[in-house]
Amino acid sequence: MSICSKQIIAIILLLAASNQTLANNTTPTNEEPRQRPNFASIDLNADGDIDFDEFSSHKLPRGDHQTVFGRIDTDNNGIISHKEFVDHKPPQRKNRKEDQ
Repeated sequence: MSICSKQIIAIILLLAASNQTLANNTTPTNEEPRQRPNFASIDLNADGDIDFDEFSSHKLPRGDHQTVFGRIDTDNNGIISHKEFVDHKPPQRKNRKEDQ
């Protein structure tokens, strides 16, 4: 193998290794906190309330839609007001290291 071929192979290997390192550093982990959606992004018809259909159209990180909706809808009127949404504090995920 010529010196030029060896240099090209070395460069390709370095590029592959650096791309893999970059990918590992930008891949989100389960330990990173997820951003909570804002009220307006869930209130699809912009009427100032979130009904169950609007709420269930969004993916939840955990739990089922009916249970979570019920926890946020504190007055049980079938809609989530802006105040209920702001006042709701999602349960914190336990740190796996603390559980051991």
